[in-house]
Amino acid sequence: MKIDDIDRKIISLLKINSRISNVELAKEVNLTEGAVRRRIEQLLNNKIIRNFTIDVDEHEENFAVVMVKAKAETKKMMHDIISLNLVKEAYEISGDYDGCIIISAENLEAIDTKIDKIRHLKSVKDTKTFISLKKYSHFIHLI
Repeated sequence: MKIDDIDRKIISLLKINSRISNVELAKEVNLTEGAVRRRIEQLLNNKIIRNFTIDVDEHEENFAVVMVKAKAETKKMMHDIISLNLVKEAYEISGDYDGCIIISAENLEAIDTKIDKIRHLKSVKDTKTFISLKKYSHFIHLI
C-alpha cells in the first residue's frame, strides 16, 4: 500500500494522541469522518498501523537493560526471548552481544525473576544486566 500526505498526517496526529476521534481527525485533514475511518481501516489492514498504545508515566516501574549473547543463532535466541512475553522491547544488535532487551517491572525482584527465565533459555549463552537508577523525562543540560 502506498500512503499519501493525508495518511501521513493522520498517522502523525495518532502518534501524538491515539485517542483522537475520527471527527477531530477529519477536521484536521479536511475529510469526512467516514473517509478518515476508511483510511484508518486501510492503514490497519495493510499493517502500516500495527496497534494503538498508551503512554503512561512509568516512574513507579523499575527498568533493566539486558545484553544477551546467543549460543548459536541470534534470531532463534531473540524469538525464544520474545516468546516469553516478559520484555518491553527487544533489539538485535552488533558488537560483543547479539541482543539488547528492555525489561520493566514493579520491583527489582520481579525484574530478577524475568532475567532468570531468560538466562535459563537454551539459546542464551550469556547476559549482562544494567539496572536503571533514575529516569530523565526531559533532555536537560546537566553541566
